[in-house]
Amino acid sequence: MFDKLGQLKDLWKLKGQMEEIKKRLDNMVIKTEGPKHWIEITMNGSMEVKEVRVTDEAKNAAPAELAEEIKTVFNKSIRESQMMAAQAMGSNFGIPNA
Repeated sequence: MFDKLGQLKDLWKLKGQMEEIKKRLDNMVIKTEGPKHWIEITMNGSMEVKEVRVTDEAKNAAPAELAEEIKTVFNKSIRESQMMAAQAMGSNFGIPNA
């Protein structure tokens, strides 16, 4: 019985740690630009897009070029957000950064 209570206590502790990580990630912000600097995405550590900025130069771009710029900057933002989350979780659980 005491073993089950200990496990429950550990689960509550883990839940608290995960909530703290979520708060930290929500407050972390990255800004990523595409290679041609037509698109800038602001994303938080929880991978929520907070802002998308499109420059005037993008208006003159060919649709295929603009699509490639958008794809590139979104993928880069997601990778950076994932790395940010991994670092936050690692530091919270004592896992060294690679």
